[in-house]
Amino acid sequence: MPDTSLTRLEPDQFDAVNAMILRSKAFWGYDADMMAKMETVLRLDPDAASEGRAIAAWQTGLPMGLAQISTPYEAEGGLAVMLDLLFIAPEAIGSGLGKTLYDWALDQARMADAAVLHILSDPNARGFYTAMGASFIEDRPSRLTPGRMLPWLEHRLA
Repeated sequence: MPDTSLTRLEPDQFDAVNAMILRSKAFWGYDADMMAKMETVLRLDPDAASEGRAIAAWQTGLPMGLAQISTPYEAEGGLAVMLDLLFIAPEAIGSGLGKTLYDWALDQARMADAAVLHILSDPNARGFYTAMGASFIEDRPSRLTPGRMLPWLEHRLA
């Protein structure tokens, strides 16, 4: 894999990153109707980018991955941070880039004094998160697609 750089995002990069997010989601074989729904919610938050809560991985000027976290919030047991987005370009899946971005999210959560990183995952990504050390808690109903269940996981930081 060519050299990868992790950088904060600038507004002129948002469209390329959002397109990569959708290519990553489509990798799992979702149909056009599901992808149209996903496009409405799977987008980089410009505020997260400007506040340093999002980071992208780049290779030869192209986005290969993205991680975005929430601001800290009160949860049972102390402060928590949500992993809002973690996506890898299909051509970079299996390269270790997902682990690099996940580790960045964990580090950011720790720096925010969070006790836990929460993850509402795509069912296809559950195995990745458990391999990274997160614990499956329960399936929760999708707010976007009635009848679809999504894994809720947490990664304890202390």
